[in-house]
Amino acid sequence: MLKSESYKRGAVVSTGLNILVKSALFLNTIIIAYYFGTGIDTDLYFYIFTTVTLIAGLANGMDQAVIIPEGMHVKVDHGLEEAIGFYNFFGLGYIIIGVVLTAIFLFLGIPLYTAVSSFSKVELNSHSSLLMLSSLLPLLMIITSYLTSVLTTLKYFTAPLIASGIVQVCALMSLALFHNQFGVSALFAGMIVGYVLNLGILLCFMYFKLGWHFRFSAKHVTSRVKKNLGSVQMGNMATFAFNYGIITVLSSLPTGIYSAYNYSMQVLNIPNNFFVSQVAAVAGIKLNELSARGLWADMNKVFTETINILLFMIVPFCFITFLYSDAIVNFLFLRGDFTSDSAEKVSFFLKYLIFLSPCLAINTFISRLMTAGKKVSHAFYFQLGFNISMLILILLFTKFYKESGFVITMLSSYYFYICVVCIFLFKWLMPFIAYKNVIKSMVLIFLYNLPFLWLFYKIYGESQPVPMLVLITLLYYAAVLGINYFMKISRPTDLYIVRTIDMVRLKIRS
Repeated sequence: MLKSESYKRGAVVSTGLNILVKSALFLNTIIIAYYFGTGIDTDLYFYIFTTVTLIAGLANGMDQAVIIPEGMHVKVDHGLEEAIGFYNFFGLGYIIIGVVLTAIFLFLGIPLYTAVSSFSKVELNSHSSLLMLSSLLPLLMIITSYLTSVLTTLKYFTAPLIASGIVQVCALMSLALFHNQFGVSALFAGMIVGYVLNLGILLCFMYFKLGWHFRFSAKHVTSRVKKNLGSVQMGNMATFAFNYGIITVLSSLPTGIYSAYNYSMQVLNIPNNFFVSQVAAVAGIKLNELSARGLWADMNKVFTETINILLFMIVPFCFITFLYSDAIVNFLFLRGDFTSDSAEKVSFFLKYLIFLSPCLAINTFISRLMTAGKKVSHAFYFQLGFNISMLILILLFTKFYKESGFVITMLSSYYFYICVVCIFLFKWLMPFIAYKNVIKSMVLIFLYNLPFLWLFYKIYGESQPVPMLVLITLLYYAAVLGINYFMKISRPTDLYIVRTIDMVRLKIRS
């Protein structure tokens, strides 16, 4: 099921597996839309699930930023035996945190959600099964995420994906079999079964295959580690407040708006979920090693070239989605209880917010780079200022201009952060990173795609059936990549494709 892999093999294999896993997640979203459309049930489901996920993510925010890098250093300096004790110490802490969170949600869920959301007590009481089942998720999410993060450091890059795949398949089966009896609660029931199954498989694998012991030690939890944990969690809390502010603002709008936003985000996040996150996970381990060895030039090369390739592949996706957002939404969601009014709401969010994808990709790699360079605590002040400023603007503009104000604020704030604020961030913390080259590449790639957008719009218009849309997408990418071969707008992309083709030819000949 699991085996240790090299970085190159890990990136390729895990990215392929990631596509399958995220496809199951995306299929879950489509089935939710089919069975329940956009209404109070889906608004509550997305609100509760997002809240639980954010809280679990807040707890696990210490993993990649502090615990995993420190554990890798302990392994190198003192051996695997002591590293296991170090990891187990935090594992015990996570169990305690998870149990406390589960107890809070189980016994105080209704008054808690009543206080922090726009949902009434009547609406929450009528969905008590949803609240009860979701209360078990924080503990299961936190422990599973931590175990898979630890396995990733040992080059088991597919571990998080196999774990996530089990959860998604169980949720999908539960929803398909029991949606009539339990409604949207069937999803949470399936997730719980999947997470329990996950934990059993992961623990057995670690014990029998890796010879993992379950003794814990705080020997290497130094004052520096504690300070870094505190700094990281302050930054994570700022991010949590920002993300939670967004869902609170959107849930206060008319029923169905928050569900529409979530459906659009599932399509919007396709590049990040399918490719960027997994490439970043593998690259993050590589950046940690390069940083530990002081190879700053190599870190710059990995960072800038990987982002260049990803942007070159993401921007065409943004332009195609912008042009054909209505057709995409209608094909994916317009069936069952999903109405044309719901489709119109989803299409509005998708058409414009799709241009967040390049910013999200860059920001994902910035986080990995700051973690590798142990600059997370320093970057906290930039992160805090951005989150507070952006949340205030979102609150104001959404209040007066509803969905339009939300979309405009999200786009303008993110691009200002990526294109302006981060220049000063890198100049201060990592001057050896040629970050301005990343911005130049993004601008150049956008400009490069504009003529293609105009040409394809003139030839094909905005309304096309799905089979034709697939063909248009393939033609678009073929044109963009083909002309890049001669113009070298993105040299790393061209070099990567040429090398891949040469490798395939060699394998065929052999």
